[in-house]
Amino acid sequence: MTKLLRNTCLAASVAASALVATPAVAAPVGAATPATARARIVRPLLLTATRNLDFGTITLGTVAAGGETVAMNQAGVVTCGSGGLTCSGTPVSAAYNVQGTNNQVVVITAVASPLTNANDGTTLSFSPNAPVSVTLTNSGAPGTNFNVGGSITIVPATTDGVYSGNVNVTVDYQ
Repeated sequence: MTKLLRNTCLAASVAASALVATPAVAAPVGAATPATARARIVRPLLLTATRNLDFGTITLGTVAAGGETVAMNQAGVVTCGSGGLTCSGTPVSAAYNVQGTNNQVVVITAVASPLTNANDGTTLSFSPNAPVSVTLTNSGAPGTNFNVGGSITIVPATTDGVYSGNVNVTVDYQ
């Protein structure tokens, strides 16, 4: 009986070794539909300011306690508050040119910035009004033009003087 038990243990041990020692062989499997690779190459964007924004001359009158807004649309047309201000001069919106790759949509971002009085350092908040995007109509020069307007709020405590600052605009491909 000892011999039979030893042979059975030996056989079981050999069978277990065979299961552990035999590597599994897998057949390569390809995708039924392979993925494709793609790359879009675009020219770098070049943004150039071609004209400065000018609200013209704003004459203070009796400004409402909550302030009055002077707004300029992208075409350069000014709306001058609700009666306590007089706007004159030759207002003009800012103009930009963007160059890049033909038929690409370019997203325009314009952020608020302060306009500072050169005489006393007081500021007005400038809120820009720009298009959301433009589609480039050619590659490189001459590029695509767009205009930026904006608004400022005049309060009773606004001091006289020339207020100036930057019209902060950035562009990026959509």
